[in-house]
Amino acid sequence: MSSPPFKVRTICAFVHLAPADVTSPLSLSPLAEKFKAAVSGLNATKADLEAKNFEVQTCRIGTNSFTEYLPITDLPAFEASLSSIDDLLASLSLDFFSFGPCFTPSQTTTLAPLIVHASPRFSVSSSIPPCDIAHANAAADLVISLSTSTPGGLGNFRYCAQSSSSLGRNSPFFPAGHCASGSPFGGRIGMAFGLENGRLANEGLGKCKSLEDVGTVFHDHYAAALAPVVAAVSARCEKLGFEYVGVDTSLNPSLDAEGSIGLALESLPGVYGGVGGLGIMAAAAACTTCIQSLPFSLTGYCGVMLPVCEDHRLSLIQATPAERKYSVAHLMNVSSVCGVGVDTVPLAGDTPPAAIAGLILDVAGLGARWNKMLSVRVFPVPNMQPGEMTTFDSPFLCNTKVFSL
Repeated sequence: MSSPPFKVRTICAFVHLAPADVTSPLSLSPLAEKFKAAVSGLNATKADLEAKNFEVQTCRIGTNSFTEYLPITDLPAFEASLSSIDDLLASLSLDFFSFGPCFTPSQTTTLAPLIVHASPRFSVSSSIPPCDIAHANAAADLVISLSTSTPGGLGNFRYCAQSSSSLGRNSPFFPAGHCASGSPFGGRIGMAFGLENGRLANEGLGKCKSLEDVGTVFHDHYAAALAPVVAAVSARCEKLGFEYVGVDTSLNPSLDAEGSIGLALESLPGVYGGVGGLGIMAAAAACTTCIQSLPFSLTGYCGVMLPVCEDHRLSLIQATPAERKYSVAHLMNVSSVCGVGVDTVPLAGDTPPAAIAGLILDVAGLGARWNKMLSVRVFPVPNMQPGEMTTFDSPFLCNTKVFSL
């Protein structure tokens, strides 16, 4: 049996929690029972997909905002809850957990760093309304702090600032992944999945002889490839009594050359000068329109992802002198017609917090104006200047040259 041209990057269970779920001892609480049910369902779904020859890279849990169920006004109790949750997840062999968003500057300043430092399993985000300068400043200060207080500055891999328009999108991609407030699934556990599909994008877009073909040739190619996974996940949800939330159809790269989304976009007719040139917005717009029209239940970003340090071609462009470069502003412009925002971009270590806050405000405003799910995840690199080569030691990241804001 031939290997599919994509992998399942994540199967994510969405678990809605309330204060009554977090009782002591935590190992015997309703929260523990919900987590055990979620992990059991994730493992069963993973086994179903692997039996059909689909590789599953990660299983994850995302909750509604932690501010709705943890004791956020009692810091010792809050930290004790984080430790207990980490222990519980370790006992369940689950390595990826998102606490959802902070809603105020004080939550971002005080609580988000406790979460990031508590465990490498934990992700958290900040929901930034348009024009909220105070919250953007708090998020920027946290980014700078994490760059110097976590190994390699990679605590920022598990934190992002997201537009407030992202709320309620039930995204399986972290660190923005979370489920909505209220009772989004009628009290049940929800489930969604997302892909690593750069090879599929290169294969399908390579068949397009015009941009118009993206909406037909690539659409049909992608739909046919995705249908068996949708069927398997939705069928397992029905057996479990879970709510099938949908698939995030985003084009999401792998770290190898043939899995680059940047390379796939450059292959399309009409793109002049590569990712840093002209026509790239038209290509990204055509792809986004296509993947948002696939005949499945959709959730999350459903856009073209251009994470610089997770895409071989994007990282190579910046690192190669002969290549035509692109800027952070260019990435943000492209995100206006696709997604995901500005993601995994290394910055100079002395980047002013005000500059990062301005970037966050731009993305928050863009998301609000067009009702898009967008986020900012940047990596200030201590003691490095623009044009110097990063030395990240991570299985999840490519190295490239540092950007300037």
